[in-house]
Amino acid sequence: MSLARTIASRTVAFGGLPDAVLRLEIDPAEHARRQAVGIGPVTGYGFGGLGTLGSLPENLPVPLAALTPAQREYVSQVPAGICTVSRDHVTRHAIRACQVTLAEITAPMLGRLAFDAAGSYRQFTAVAVRIGRRRPRTDDWLDRFARAGIGVFLDDGDRTVTLARPRPRLRATLESWWLAEAAYAAWLHREEPRYCSGRTGA
Repeated sequence: MSLARTIASRTVAFGGLPDAVLRLEIDPAEHARRQAVGIGPVTGYGFGGLGTLGSLPENLPVPLAALTPAQREYVSQVPAGICTVSRDHVTRHAIRACQVTLAEITAPMLGRLAFDAAGSYRQFTAVAVRIGRRRPRTDDWLDRFARAGIGVFLDDGDRTVTLARPRPRLRATLESWWLAEAAYAAWLHREEPRYCSGRTGA
């Protein structure tokens, strides 16, 4: 069972994204496994490292001869908690420690600025815009948000009205994994600071 958490995007070391509240689902088993082996987020060797990990099956040995020279160099450097090399094979252990399930942006109204800000998150996760108490004057922008899969939440006193539901991000990508690891790092810094200074990889 995953653990639901939220974190501000400005605390995440991932440049170029607008302010949002990120909803995370922490994988408790992977989180506990990483704590036990003394590693935190697997982003220490750059984006190419996640590409290597994404090409390897979980917990199944792969012949080193099947890897490119760059991939072999990567797996030879990372901590054993991420993947282990034994004889002529490598085995990947790390999976995503968390998923970013929603990015929620606050805007005064629906329009181009809110649409573009929300759109910048679409390649990573589901996204929604939260607006103030007044409903949009016309349905034009609301329809546009809905067609793009961007949710619209309306603050109505002490309750939230969903005007359009956010469309889930169905396909996992290396970009979404990178954002998830960056968000996991920020969450660790807040909740488990002793693991932020530990070994990292990928």
